[in-house]
Amino acid sequence: MPHLVFLDTETTSLDDTRGEVWEIAAIVRRDGHDDVEYLWQIRPNLSTADPMSLRISRYYERRVLGIHAPGEAVALIDPDEDSRRFTGAAAVANKLAQLLEGAHVVGAVPDFDFRFLRRFLARYGECWTAHYHLINVEALAVGYLYGVVAGHHDYATDGPDGTRQPEGSEFHPANSLPSLPWKSLDLYRAVGVDPARHEEHTALGDARLVRAVYDAITGGA
Repeated sequence: MPHLVFLDTETTSLDDTRGEVWEIAAIVRRDGHDDVEYLWQIRPNLSTADPMSLRISRYYERRVLGIHAPGEAVALIDPDEDSRRFTGAAAVANKLAQLLEGAHVVGAVPDFDFRFLRRFLARYGECWTAHYHLINVEALAVGYLYGVVAGHHDYATDGPDGTRQPEGSEFHPANSLPSLPWKSLDLYRAVGVDPARHEEHTALGDARLVRAVYDAITGGA
């Protein structure tokens, strides 16, 4: 059975032609095994960075690779290696390509991460090895919510006291159907996931949030 990789990145800009990846989180799920987490930080070139992107991801507060840190990257979580191990960015690219091989990548707007990571991998002689179908949990949530309303699914239309709620009541899902532009946090709450339980704008926190939303919609691991 193909494995899943819940993926998220933090970058120095929203523009993949200018910015670079500086934090990568991958949660690997293989059938019959516990999920395995990986987290790396890469030393970026900040000369074309967007200060707002750095501020949102708290780059200067959270970075481990200071000016005098050895190596170009650090493995903050890697069960296959010693934690907090300084290494080269090429080694991270090689490891990531292996983890992604044949995987179905799950993310929040994963095309964003794909564009940045494809450039990162190519810089070190690697390629994007995951399946070309990317799973966007936001689109998954929208389809699920519309399907719930169309099918009058008990899970979403029953009120907190267990009684059937008429359309127009506070608890009927038709009252919270998403409209464009979609708001990620609203979608997550609508499928029963509390975003506040995850550290926002960190690669691992967002990857864990993506996993929680995917599991809420699909019924779990």
